[in-house]
Amino acid sequence: MAIPYEQDPQMQQYFSTLPPMIQESILQSGIPFQTEEELRQAVENLMDNKNS
Repeated sequence: MAIPYEQDPQMQQYFSTLPPMIQESILQSGIPFQTEEELRQAVENLMDNKNS
Protein backbone atom coordinates (compact mmCIF):
# COMPACT_ATOMS: atom_id res chain seq x y z
CA MET A 1 0.00 0.00 0.00
CA ALA A 2 1.39 3.38 -0.99
CA ILE A 3 1.93 6.08 1.59
CA PRO A 4 -0.45 8.95 0.67
CA TYR A 5 2.29 11.56 0.55
CA GLU A 6 4.14 9.43 -1.98
CA GLN A 7 1.15 9.91 -4.30
CA ASP A 8 1.02 13.69 -3.92
CA PRO A 9 4.00 15.47 -5.53
CA GLN A 10 3.63 18.55 -3.32
CA MET A 11 3.57 16.46 -0.13
CA GLN A 12 6.51 14.39 -1.38
CA GLN A 13 8.49 17.54 -2.10
CA TYR A 14 7.83 18.85 1.42
CA PHE A 15 8.64 15.45 2.98
CA SER A 16 11.96 15.32 1.12
CA THR A 17 13.03 18.64 2.67
CA LEU A 18 12.64 17.33 6.22
CA PRO A 19 15.61 16.24 8.31
CA PRO A 20 16.22 12.48 8.15
CA MET A 21 15.26 11.99 11.81
CA ILE A 22 11.88 13.66 11.24
CA GLN A 23 11.31 11.65 8.05
CA GLU A 24 12.00 8.43 9.96
CA SER A 25 9.65 9.43 12.78
CA ILE A 26 6.90 10.14 10.26
CA LEU A 27 7.45 6.81 8.51
CA GLN A 28 7.50 4.90 11.79
CA SER A 29 4.32 6.59 12.99
CA GLY A 30 2.31 4.79 10.33
CA ILE A 31 -0.12 7.70 10.22
CA PRO A 32 -1.76 7.94 6.78
CA PHE A 33 -1.59 11.70 6.24
CA GLN A 34 -4.18 12.76 3.71
CA THR A 35 -3.18 16.39 3.27
CA GLU A 36 0.00 18.41 3.37
CA GLU A 37 -1.48 20.41 6.24
CA GLU A 38 -1.83 17.22 8.33
CA LEU A 39 1.77 16.34 7.55
CA ARG A 40 2.97 19.85 8.44
CA GLN A 41 1.08 19.73 11.76
CA ALA A 42 2.69 16.41 12.65
CA VAL A 43 6.14 17.76 11.78
CA GLU A 44 5.51 20.84 13.89
CA ASN A 45 4.49 18.64 16.83
CA LEU A 46 7.58 16.45 16.40
CA MET A 47 9.84 19.50 16.29
CA ASP A 48 8.18 20.95 19.41
CA ASN A 49 8.64 17.65 21.27
CA LYS A 50 12.25 17.37 20.11
CA ASN A 51 13.02 20.84 21.46
CA SER A 52 11.30 20.25 24.82
